[in-house]
Amino acid sequence: MMLDYNPCMFDLHVTEIARVVQLVITPAFLLAGIGTFLNVMTQRLARVIDRAIELSRDDTPLALPPERDVLDLVDKLAIRAKLINRAIALCTSAAIMVCLLIALMFLDALLDIDMSWAVGGIFVLAMLTMLSGLILFLREVFVATESLRGRHVRAGRGPLRIQA
Repeated sequence: MMLDYNPCMFDLHVTEIARVVQLVITPAFLLAGIGTFLNVMTQRLARVIDRAIELSRDDTPLALPPERDVLDLVDKLAIRAKLINRAIALCTSAAIMVCLLIALMFLDALLDIDMSWAVGGIFVLAMLTMLSGLILFLREVFVATESLRGRHVRAGRGPLRIQA
């Protein structure tokens, strides 16, 4: 009895595997970029949390603004924290989708199954998710700098004088 030749996933040549690895390198760099961006956002979130804790202490220094201004600052910090949390969740979701994309690309090559629609769909979904996270991050930056716009503050030189 003669067995029919049936190519399986272990019948790939090294050059074919190298080609797949080359294709997967690009999403891996994307994953590294998302990871760096997540690091930036978590650092901003940590600073927001530290500032909120500092403002909520009873032993706050006398240099703080009046109590109403402190409550406004805490509200702004809460808004910023919410925006950053959502941006982190979206960017983490995008990173997970990129990992899934890499796995699907390998499965497509190893199992000789056409997963091009799934790969394309997940890539588009990952990019839309990342875009949403970036938009929320930009909104958080706008909220953070909103208070400076009305005060005309220059770093290290004190307030600007408005000339008539």
